[in-house]
Amino acid sequence: MTMPWRHRLRLLRRGLWYTLASLLLAVALLVTVASQLLPLLQQHPQQIAAWLSARAHHPVAFDRVRTEWTRRGPLLRLDNLRVGGGAHPLVIGDAELLVAPYTGWLPGRSLTELRLRGLDLTLQRDANGQWQVRGLPGQQTDANPLDTLSQLGELQLAQARLRVLAPELGLDVNVPRIDLRLRVSNARVDAGARAWLRSAGQPLDVAGTLDRASGDGRVYAGSRQTDLADLAGVLAWAGVAPQAGRGRAQAWATLKGLRVVAMRAVADLDGVVLRGRAPGPGQPAPVQALGPVALDAAWAGTIGAWRARAPRLRIGQQQLDGLALAGGGHGLALRATRLELQPLLELAALSDALPPALRHWLRAARPAGALDGVEFAADGQGRLHARLRASGLRFGPVGHAPGLRGVGGWLQADQDGLRLRFDPGAQVVFDWPAGFGVPHAFTLDGEAVAWRNGAGWDVQTPGLGISGGPLQVHARGGIGFQGDGSRPHLDIAADIGQVPVTYARGFWIHYLMPKATVDWLNTALRGGMLREAHAVVAGDLDDWPFRDAPGLAGAGVFRVQAKVQDATVKFHPDWPAAEHLDADLAFVADGFRLAGRARLGGVSVTALRVGIASFHQPELTVDAEAAGDAGQFLALLRASPLRKDNASTLDALAASGPAQASLQMRLPLHHDAPAPQLDGRVALAGVRLLERRYKLAFEQVRGSLRFDHDGFQAEGLQVRSDGVPGLLSLRSGPHVRDPAQAFEAQLQASIDIDALLDRAGTLDWLKPYVRGSSAWSTELDVPRAAPGTARLRLQSSLAGTRLDLPAPLDKPAGQALAANIQLQLPLENGEVSARLGEVLALRSRSAGGQTGLRILLGGGAVGAPPANGLLVEGPHRAAGCAGLSWDCSAAARAKAPAAAGGRAGRTAAPAGRGLQ
Repeated sequence: MTMPWRHRLRLLRRGLWYTLASLLLAVALLVTVASQLLPLLQQHPQQIAAWLSARAHHPVAFDRVRTEWTRRGPLLRLDNLRVGGGAHPLVIGDAELLVAPYTGWLPGRSLTELRLRGLDLTLQRDANGQWQVRGLPGQQTDANPLDTLSQLGELQLAQARLRVLAPELGLDVNVPRIDLRLRVSNARVDAGARAWLRSAGQPLDVAGTLDRASGDGRVYAGSRQTDLADLAGVLAWAGVAPQAGRGRAQAWATLKGLRVVAMRAVADLDGVVLRGRAPGPGQPAPVQALGPVALDAAWAGTIGAWRARAPRLRIGQQQLDGLALAGGGHGLALRATRLELQPLLELAALSDALPPALRHWLRAARPAGALDGVEFAADGQGRLHARLRASGLRFGPVGHAPGLRGVGGWLQADQDGLRLRFDPGAQVVFDWPAGFGVPHAFTLDGEAVAWRNGAGWDVQTPGLGISGGPLQVHARGGIGFQGDGSRPHLDIAADIGQVPVTYARGFWIHYLMPKATVDWLNTALRGGMLREAHAVVAGDLDDWPFRDAPGLAGAGVFRVQAKVQDATVKFHPDWPAAEHLDADLAFVADGFRLAGRARLGGVSVTALRVGIASFHQPELTVDAEAAGDAGQFLALLRASPLRKDNASTLDALAASGPAQASLQMRLPLHHDAPAPQLDGRVALAGVRLLERRYKLAFEQVRGSLRFDHDGFQAEGLQVRSDGVPGLLSLRSGPHVRDPAQAFEAQLQASIDIDALLDRAGTLDWLKPYVRGSSAWSTELDVPRAAPGTARLRLQSSLAGTRLDLPAPLDKPAGQALAANIQLQLPLENGEVSARLGEVLALRSRSAGGQTGLRILLGGGAVGAPPANGLLVEGPHRAAGCAGLSWDCSAAARAKAPAAAGGRAGRTAAPAGRGLQ
């Protein structure tokens, strides 16, 4: 009967299990026996040497052997292992030889493994681009040690140290620990390694295969748990080293003739941080956080000619996908759909390959922008081609240097120069805190070209339109850079459209101009328009400022000319602003000047000249000539600093009539500047002048009045008072003769006695007894301590005035009698004192509607007047006393108020009782 197939398979499976169990039992028995016999083998080293010699096909010798059983099989520890005969054997040193009976019979596995520890290896690239391993045992001889060592089975290097050296590539990396397994099969070498850049770090896996005959092969290195912190202090290129970052990083290389001819790198890392080299002693090293980095790039070629492409390249939020590079020798080519400049320049700023000044500027200015459609090629023979579109180019201000953002345009370049056509739709912002202080936004319409000029460069524009708000500029010319470290040469002309005067506040160069000058300009410019502005600058800035001075003539020109229309300028905070200013303005070298006409505090200024000779030591000069009504000039003085110390005097004055004036002002604006200087003159040509407080009126005033920052002075003004000619002098401030006075006035004129008594107030009762006119000198003083009061002094010889009074007070008109009258103003509460030679003296005072009069006949001092009424005293009792008594009594009754009649009658007693 035939046995079913199912039963046959069951019996076969059972037989296989029994056979396998028997084999395992036999192996276990053999291992047990071998492990027990292994110490006996240690006592017969010659048999071990003979067995190894047979495997190596060379004589093998060692000094001592020690045996040990491991899980993989017996381990032989050989001291001072040597392979080969003759005078120069291959000296391996202390080594371990593992016999692997369990796995050695498997395909691709070796029965024996030779282990070496603590070797110092060097992976070096020579000038021809070939990579070689140095440091294997026996390499000091001409023989290849792999040919000999491979006969002993798989070669293992444990706890070795490796140095990767490639001077042409700038690589010099020390790997403190590497475990390497190397298997040689005829011409093929397979290797696998695990390398630690730090003892406690993540290991790097390395694997490769090489054809020793051709030098062709492939190498892999990488890790899916890469920690870039392990590379800190180990790997650096151009001064840049990784500091942090985790993720996957892998690379594959293809070898041809022991040269790397192709590479591919793939990485996905998070938290990448790079560290640069410190720019100088004692300065911190710059650190740049890149964030996530994703890379898929390929490189092929040689150092002399290579190509690289990155289909995927992400640095932080920046995408540089599609970047393609080619180079070799002195040539370089680049093509990119889009390049974000910021991450690339941030990386460049870490490198010590750049000059320290440039690295500092890159870190501080943080330039950025995008380049689209980039094509660049340079062949190293002087030929160059570039084409791109730039957008959003920007860099920040650093120190005294300005910043710029928003620049866009199209660039074309070759070995002879470049051309940049600006994007008229791009909003550009020029930011210069140290210079202009405020940012300016504008657009650019035009182009600029640049070309080499010897060791330097020339940059020119045939026409460039700048539009920013009210500012419209059309510029032409350019800048020449000599390339010798000196300042550039300028040759620029610009036409500026109509723009408000106040817009100039945003264009002062603050760090070159004293703060006082900038503050004055900002305060002074209040309104108006600039028209027909034209600017020219030509010269080498090494010769700045371009003054027309001995030794500097022809060094250069800096000139800005414009017309100022309907402007308002306040030259001094305490003076009224110049309004409706129409002038020609010119900035020349490092100063400016202005000439035109305006209205100043209502006064028509027919000629106005303003200027600052040098902004380096600025001093504002103002020269003005004006014509108009004297009342307008008086209003101008009231609105000036003169009012501070002369308010009551100026407020009481009124004037009208034709006048002309000139003014010179010197206003230093620099640090620790002296006080401003002011000198002005007013020419009066038939002016009517009125002093309201004291009811003084002058007609046909002619002469000159001088004023300065503190006061005014007029000497010998020709006037007419009450139709009579006279001479008037006025003084205030520091120009007074008596320092105790705030204001002084003197009038010399022939005055009718009736008009004089009208002004004397309490002496008008004398009018029936006097007539005629005499030459009088009148002086008015206003004290500083009591500006609301004044003192009026009148002096005359009374020649021409007749006195019809009792003797001895009578006097014919032709006789002289010295008269001196003083009045305290205002008269309502003041005192009047008078003296007629040595004949009579009197004092009168009014207060509360009452008047008291005291008369002293003869010389001497007069006592205080009574509160009300008349008191006459003197030594001349018999000299016409009866007549005098009647007259005096009549005068007292006439002057005294009706309500005080009893007291007046007592004061106006008969002569015998009233004279004491």
